[in-house]
Amino acid sequence: MGLHLSGNNSIKSLTISERPREKALALGVKQLTSKELLAIMIGSGVKGQSALAIAETILNQYGGLIPLTRISLHQWMEVDGINKVKALQLMTIFELFQRLEKEDLPKVKLIEPSQVFQYYRLRLGSLNQEQLLIIKLNHHLEYQGETLFRLGSQANIYLDFRDLFVDLLKTDTVKFLLLHNHPTGDVTPSQEDISTTIHIKHEAKKLGFKLVDHIIISPTMYFSMKQAKII
Repeated sequence: MGLHLSGNNSIKSLTISERPREKALALGVKQLTSKELLAIMIGSGVKGQSALAIAETILNQYGGLIPLTRISLHQWMEVDGINKVKALQLMTIFELFQRLEKEDLPKVKLIEPSQVFQYYRLRLGSLNQEQLLIIKLNHHLEYQGETLFRLGSQANIYLDFRDLFVDLLKTDTVKFLLLHNHPTGDVTPSQEDISTTIHIKHEAKKLGFKLVDHIIISPTMYFSMKQAKII
């Protein structure tokens, strides 16, 4: 079912100071609301509906900006006035938005779970399917790289341990973090999450690796097994 619009709003009917583009040029983009920023990204409206009205409808439908990072090409094209080219442009913008989190990773030490959450909450937390990320660290807990494992199920974090340890052995890695998402938004670990993590920690120790933490995230919150004293 498509996302259809009603009403008769026109950006031309607004005062110049209320028009998103003019407001951005006069005051800077930081002074714009999320609706106004999205309207500029959309560009133009359709008959009877401005880009501003379309932006408002999208934000109301999906409940804010973060859910827009999960919208598929087909879902974007269901919106009146969004064709395939515009949908692709919007998906590209939101993909860049998520990749910004990764830009500074080689320069930082990943020590606090809250810090890890800030870097990964959009890129991993917004995924629709449960996936596991191995973050490789050196002795000083500095970022060395990462590998994403597509688990194929929202029910558990099952992973062949051999894949995990073979991946670690490919790099000069001593310590590592496990990070996985819960698409439901509830970051409470399941009993299987806990038992699997403890097993991985013990097996890793035998091979000379140290599991620093296992953090479960959603776009808005996280759970650290280290902080909870599970590991």
